[in-house]
Amino acid sequence: MNEFQVIDSLMPDTPTPSAGQLAAARARVFAAAPIPPASRARVRRRPWTGMALVAAAVALVVGAVTVLVPRPAVQPVAVTPMQKLEAAAAKLAATPEAKGRFWRRDIEDVMRTKDEYNYKAEVRAIQVETRAMEVLAFGPNREVYGWREPMSSKPYTAESLKTWRRDGSPKLCPARGCDKNMPAYGSVYLDQGLELADGLKPTMTELRDLPKEPAALRARLLSSYDPQGADEREPWLAGAARQLINSPATPGTRAAAYLLLAKAPGFKVVDEVPGTFGLNGLALQYQGGQLVIDSRSGQFLGTQGLSPEGVAWDARIIRKVGWSDVRPVAPPKCRGCTGRL
Repeated sequence: MNEFQVIDSLMPDTPTPSAGQLAAARARVFAAAPIPPASRARVRRRPWTGMALVAAAVALVVGAVTVLVPRPAVQPVAVTPMQKLEAAAAKLAATPEAKGRFWRRDIEDVMRTKDEYNYKAEVRAIQVETRAMEVLAFGPNREVYGWREPMSSKPYTAESLKTWRRDGSPKLCPARGCDKNMPAYGSVYLDQGLELADGLKPTMTELRDLPKEPAALRARLLSSYDPQGADEREPWLAGAARQLINSPATPGTRAAAYLLLAKAPGFKVVDEVPGTFGLNGLALQYQGGQLVIDSRSGQFLGTQGLSPEGVAWDARIIRKVGWSDVRPVAPPKCRGCTGRL
């Protein structure tokens, strides 16, 4: 029995190598382990030489088999929407804030609705998309700024656009230039200020000091809950958390509010939201709407309203938010656009 027969007896399940592989293995074995010269006194193969050849050949054959046998495919690890939200919240919590004396948020408000205009004694009804910019800002001395400025009104369906152009593209309002005496007006959020829910209106310092951990944040918010003058506890808490994620609270507090909402009754985390208005990403969904979050950075992108069929019909898109030293300036002729907390 030679060395290769020994290999076959020791490894019966090993696939039989081809003639070329066998020849190459044999050549490498004898090249790697030269046989010492025979002694004149006694010509005999030493026992350890044969065993060394066997071991070397086994190693070569096993290596060849390893190359021939394909590796099992690596299955991707499933990641749930909740796990993605937790990762996004962690990224947001770790985001450093810009420094500044003024906090400002610019939101583009988009709504799709029906509109009418007169054309040659007839009333035309078309589908219109209106857009407006809404600003809310806070200063270091309790000053607050807030205004709404109409931007445009345009048909958004092919049929409505065709009708509107056929009629000469008449001016649609609200839009820039529709009211020259009041191009902008005070925001409804000006009076609300930093109020999070009924009975919960913190100062800027109190808002910035809110906990950055979901359980602690829940406890702190509920310490202000008054069952006599507010909604049921859980809807009240969810409303406060919704206000928090779009406020001057710290990134850690806003991240904790995400996780608080994810476990609130009536909320669920959904992924790959096909945003009609460009709000694509991860979302906290509730009846009638979604809070859309950038899964890469954890930043809050905005909200969109949903019809009973699940179709987005309006949106509030965050265009700019954060701290700076630039004092907000309301548009000319803007009435009731500044105040104090």
